[in-house]
Amino acid sequence: MQIDSLQNTTAGSQNEPAVLNGNQRQTAEVSFNNSAHSAKPGSEELVPSRYSLRVGEIDVLVISDGVLPIPAETIAYNVAAGVRKAWLEDMFLSPDMLDWPLNVVVVRSGDRTILVDAGLGADPNLHLPRAGRLALRLNAAGVDLSAVTDVVLTHLHMDHIGGLLVDGMRDRLRPDVRVHLSAAETESWK
Repeated sequence: MQIDSLQNTTAGSQNEPAVLNGNQRQTAEVSFNNSAHSAKPGSEELVPSRYSLRVGEIDVLVISDGVLPIPAETIAYNVAAGVRKAWLEDMFLSPDMLDWPLNVVVVRSGDRTILVDAGLGADPNLHLPRAGRLALRLNAAGVDLSAVTDVVLTHLHMDHIGGLLVDGMRDRLRPDVRVHLSAAETESWK
C-alpha cells in the first residue's frame, strides 16, 4: 500500500449530475446496476444503503457505512443547552443522542476506481452495531475491493480510515493501491 501526500487538490466543476437508472452502466469492477433495487439475495439488508449518479463520464456511488450515535452536545457544542434541546425537539430529533450518518464514495472514471474514505471499520470492541457496515455494503453493491486503484482520505478521523485497519477490507485491497492524503492533514497529526 503506497501513501501519497498531496499538496493541494481542487475540484473542477462538472456538468449537472443525472440519476443513474438500473441498466445504464455496468462494469466489471463497479456495478451500479443494483443501486436502486433490493440488496443481493442472502444479504441481511432489507433495502440498499446506497445511491448512484453519473457526472459526465464519471460514475459516483455513495454507500452508507451505517450510523454512529453521538451525544448532541458533541455536535452542537457552541449553543446553550436549552436552545439546542428546543431546536432538536422541534426537528423531531432526540435532544440527547443523534445518529451521525457515515458514508463513503466510490468513483469510477476510465480505468480508475477510487474509494473516498474507508469508513469506520468493524472493530467489535467499539460496540457500534449500526456502524462499520461498509465491507458488507460494498459487497452488496457489487463493488470489488480488489479493483480499487486509489483511496482518498479526506482526513484521519477513525470514521474515515478505520476500514483500512480491519480485516475484511484491508486484506481485499490490492497491494499496490495508492492512498492519498493532503500534506496539511499529515502535518496536523505530527
